[in-house]
Amino acid sequence: MKLLSYDKLKEAYQELIDFQLLAGTKSPIRLGKLLGFWLMVLVAVLLSYVLSTETTLSASASWMAGIFILASLLWVTEVIPLFATAILILSLQIVLLANPGEWLWVGDSVLSVNQVLSPLGDPILVLFFGGFILAMAATKEGVDQSLAAIVLRVFGRQPLFILLGFILITAGFSMWMSNTATTAMMVTLAAPVISQISVTDRFRKGLLLAIPFAANLGGMGTPIASPPNAVAVAYLNGAGISLDFVSWMIYAMPLMLLTLLLLWGLLWRYFKPSTTGQMDLKISYSKMEPRSWFVIAVFVVTVSLWLTDRVHGLPAAVVAMIPAVAFTTTGIIGTKDVNDIDWHILLLIAGGLALGKGLQASSLDTALIAQIPMDGQWLFPLLLLFTLALSTFMSNTASANLVIPIAISLGTIGGFSELVLCFGVALSASTAMALPVSTPPNAIAYARGVLTNQDFMKTGLIIGLFSLALIILYFRSLASFGWI
Repeated sequence: MKLLSYDKLKEAYQELIDFQLLAGTKSPIRLGKLLGFWLMVLVAVLLSYVLSTETTLSASASWMAGIFILASLLWVTEVIPLFATAILILSLQIVLLANPGEWLWVGDSVLSVNQVLSPLGDPILVLFFGGFILAMAATKEGVDQSLAAIVLRVFGRQPLFILLGFILITAGFSMWMSNTATTAMMVTLAAPVISQISVTDRFRKGLLLAIPFAANLGGMGTPIASPPNAVAVAYLNGAGISLDFVSWMIYAMPLMLLTLLLLWGLLWRYFKPSTTGQMDLKISYSKMEPRSWFVIAVFVVTVSLWLTDRVHGLPAAVVAMIPAVAFTTTGIIGTKDVNDIDWHILLLIAGGLALGKGLQASSLDTALIAQIPMDGQWLFPLLLLFTLALSTFMSNTASANLVIPIAISLGTIGGFSELVLCFGVALSASTAMALPVSTPPNAIAYARGVLTNQDFMKTGLIIGLFSLALIILYFRSLASFGWI
């Protein structure tokens, strides 16, 4: 029997693409990615089979191991979109862990269909949804650019303090807005300033690098600042460990400020301007309209309620509905705006939560922990370093989705609690910025055509490693004093 050659397969696939294009499908999957996807599925199926037949793992744990490996491979390689992997996780867990069809070859059910789908309605997704609405309204009404332009004037005209101004303002906005949206806004705002600097002056690069790096580090500041934070909070809440909005900020803000100061010093060291005289800042901003003031009022009320949840008792997710209601009922956020929300991020977070639920329900997490040396002295640093490495080459949300379920299952290791392990993993994901592709903010800055790979590597790698050391020392100090 003559085997089908690769050329014949490619030719047949090209005919499929032509048919898809004729039918109106504009973005068919490429042959290499399609083959890669099915190869990863095959690896996951074989792993599940070997584990179920050659080990003492239950059928559900064996299936879950295959799902976990498949999710890891797909999130690392991005053969399919990240959110598509999240949907695949949910679907496979329904079939293999909930087993609604009661198929004998699948094994016993360890979850119900409702339990598998429960991450789609997790309060943390509601919190993030409210944050998206709040940020979108601020951007749509020009509040972000107007406030940033006003605040920048406070920092004067000395290059050293202009650099600090861009760092602090970017980080401040990224605590409440998407890091990507913050970077896009600040890069636009910085354009007239950068245009006034000579193309041969390295300060151009320093000022531009400050924006994505500060946006990444600003993602540490609040639970809604970046998806890994939301994943960590959701897992901790699921484990019965309460971490409210204020508590997160109390623990995270000192670290964020320390890393921002490190960023300031490092950028000034490597990209100090050729002349340190005053710069002529020309930053314009539009006049605030009544709608803009309404957005500011809603923002102030929402943030105030987030910061005082211990007083009024309203969960952060409930408070997040205030901007959603205020802006949709008044027409500030319309149908098109809602359609433009980053729903794929919410799906990605839900997929990560479902992955952790499957690990726990199948007892695969217990089996994995049994293979880890329990002296614990190096476990916390290794978890953070692993997260940093993963986040450098893949989505920080996807890396958090993979590592946090393991961290929450470890319990207290080497003097570190589940709270510290999950917190540290989430924060370390925000420090990965060594490549232009490491984060969307990096990619936005790189697209300006001013920066090179070496610029990101030289500064981003140092900031990432030093930030990791700061996180370890910081939490070790808090633990030694019994403050966490």
